[in-house]
Amino acid sequence: MEIYHKIPSKKNSTNAIFLHYTGSMFGMGCSAFNKEVISRISLLKNRQKQSGYIALIPDISWLKRFNIEISKRIKRLLQQYWPGDLSVVLEVADSRFEQISQNNNVAFRIPTDKLLREFIKNFNEPIISTSVNESGKKPVQNLDVILGQFDGWFNFAILPSHQKTSNNSPSTIISFSNSKLNLIREGSIPFSEIDLDFDSPQILFICTGNTCRSPLAEYLAKKIIIEDGLKLSAASAGFMEDGMPISKNSEKVLALNGIDASSHVSTLLNDNVLRRSWLVLTMTKKHKEKILQLYPTSASKVFTLSEYAGSNNDIADPIGKGIEYYKKTFEEINEKIKIIFEKIKEER
Repeated sequence: MEIYHKIPSKKNSTNAIFLHYTGSMFGMGCSAFNKEVISRISLLKNRQKQSGYIALIPDISWLKRFNIEISKRIKRLLQQYWPGDLSVVLEVADSRFEQISQNNNVAFRIPTDKLLREFIKNFNEPIISTSVNESGKKPVQNLDVILGQFDGWFNFAILPSHQKTSNNSPSTIISFSNSKLNLIREGSIPFSEIDLDFDSPQILFICTGNTCRSPLAEYLAKKIIIEDGLKLSAASAGFMEDGMPISKNSEKVLALNGIDASSHVSTLLNDNVLRRSWLVLTMTKKHKEKILQLYPTSASKVFTLSEYAGSNNDIADPIGKGIEYYKKTFEEINEKIKIIFEKIKEER
């Protein structure tokens, strides 16, 4: 079996079964449209049914490509968790999916591994992904074991360099009915977390230390959410240490506008805070670039505050400046926050 650490040509892939890495597990896959090869995979796994396989796509725009309609609310949840270990069952009318659908429903996911996403994009068809094992046995997590025991199952492999083991974390699978989430399989993401985020999506504001600009945005957003009765939540974080108090001038400016932020302490941006946020708004382009450098899979939900409000200027850091400068910063952020919430309310 030939192992590729870059994208192989499609002509060698159309009728192939290939080993891949999703970002959390090794998997075996093929074209989601190739009934014959899917049947071969089911035989190799000694699996009684070939329906119910998960389909992997490279980005959310592919849903529209297959005429799959989703609400704004569902789209927000997918933007929050994709790429990631969340598989979502959606209604599909496209007959090309019939061999993996159940009652015209197919589970979709965007994998976190960049190489696999690039392969699917180049392949130009969704692929199925299933664990490397016989039905009823544990998935194999070690590449050497896979190559030793299952080499004959695969035509080739698409793997990141030096990927030797997987963490064997299956995706959480959910479906939607009557504007509610249903749990099909509990996986690496707790269903309780997904359900809460679906009910009350979080907007996250980012600045350098999470003591001046992002708290202004967070507490302004919280005020609007309460006053307008919106099912949203707001938080803020930064790139420095946890537990620092809000700057005195930011606290004073908020107090002048009837907002008590005296209990605020800084939060260091981390994977969990980012994952729990549907929309991430930074004060500057450099903040956005830093997040994308640290967390490249979050690209679909990270914008500058100005960008999301329809302009392109950075919000300058007021630290070390006087109260009047903080007041101007407050007004600048307030203006953009109002625009953003009008946009969100229109979408809802």
